[in-house]
Amino acid sequence: MARLLCLLGVVFASVLHSPAHAAPYPTRTVEIIVSYGAGGSTDFVARAVAQKLSERLGQPFVVLNRPGASGTIGINTAMRAKPDGYTLYVGYTSETVVGPQISKTATYSAVDDFEPIAITGLVPVVLIVSKNVKADNLKDFIAEVRANPGKYTYGGSVGSPPHIMGAWMNKVRGLDVRHVPHRGGMQGVTDTAGGHIDMFYGGTAVVKPAIDSDSVKPLAVTGDGRSSALPNVPTFREAGVPEFDLASWNVMLAPKGTPADIVATVKAETLRALDDPKMRAALAAQGVESSQTQDVRAFLISERDKFGRSVRELNIRMGE
Repeated sequence: MARLLCLLGVVFASVLHSPAHAAPYPTRTVEIIVSYGAGGSTDFVARAVAQKLSERLGQPFVVLNRPGASGTIGINTAMRAKPDGYTLYVGYTSETVVGPQISKTATYSAVDDFEPIAITGLVPVVLIVSKNVKADNLKDFIAEVRANPGKYTYGGSVGSPPHIMGAWMNKVRGLDVRHVPHRGGMQGVTDTAGGHIDMFYGGTAVVKPAIDSDSVKPLAVTGDGRSSALPNVPTFREAGVPEFDLASWNVMLAPKGTPADIVATVKAETLRALDDPKMRAALAAQGVESSQTQDVRAFLISERDKFGRSVRELNIRMGE
C-alpha cells in the first residue's frame, strides 16, 4: 500500500507540474495574410476559404490585406509570424515563386520557409486586347504586331506573371511589344479598356467584367482546357501557341515550424471547403479552377523551376 501511495503521489505531482494539455485548435481568431488588396483573385479565394474555415472550426478566420513591394511585404510578414497556427498565408504566383528569383532583396523561399497546406486554386490568365486592335484572334494579332514592331504595349507590374507572360510571348513568337509597368491587375484591365495600353494578361476574375461588358477583346486563355468562366475563349494551344505554358495560381501556407497536427487540421478543412459544391461553383464563376493535385511542395518546386527558366532566359530583374 505504501508503495502504491508513493507511486500515485509521483504521478499526481508530474501532472501538476506538466504543461497543460493543449486545447483543441483554434481557440481564437486566425489571421490569413494576403499580399494584395481586395478585389483580386487571391483575395477572393482567401475570403471564400476563410468563411468556410470559420464555419467548420468555430473561430473567426479573417483576411488581412498587406499589399506592397510586389507582394513581398505580405509574404515576409507571414514568414516572420509566430508558427502557432494563428497566422496563415494565401499566396499568388508572383511573390511566392517569382520574386525570390528576380530580386536581390527577397530572401525567403516558399518551399523552405513555409509549411505547405493546399493549392487553393488555379487562376487561368486571359490575354485581352484593346478595342483599338484590329485583330479578333491570336493568330491575326501576332501578324498585326509583327507588321508594326515597337508600336504595341502591354502592362504588368515588374516580375508579375503578366509582365513575364508578355515578355515570354515576345520571345516565343519573335514580337516587339513594349512593357509598361502597372501597379496591379485592375489598372492593367482599366488601361486596356481605355486604350492606354494595347494588351494585358489578367486573371479571369479580374478581366471577366471587362469581357462581359465588351470593353476588351479576349484572345486566349492559359491552361490545358478552356475556362469554365469563359467557355468561348480558346486556350493558347487551340489558338496556335502551344509553347505558352505559364499560368498563375493560389496556395495556402503556414510559417515554418507550425505544429504538424494544426497543419493537418487546416489542410483537411481547407480541402473539404474546396470540395464543397457551392464553393466550387462560386470559385468557378470567378474563373478559379480546382487543382488536380495537392502535393503542394512538389507543385511549388515545379512552378518555381518553370518561371525560373523564363526569367533567366528573359533576364528579368527587379530593383536594378
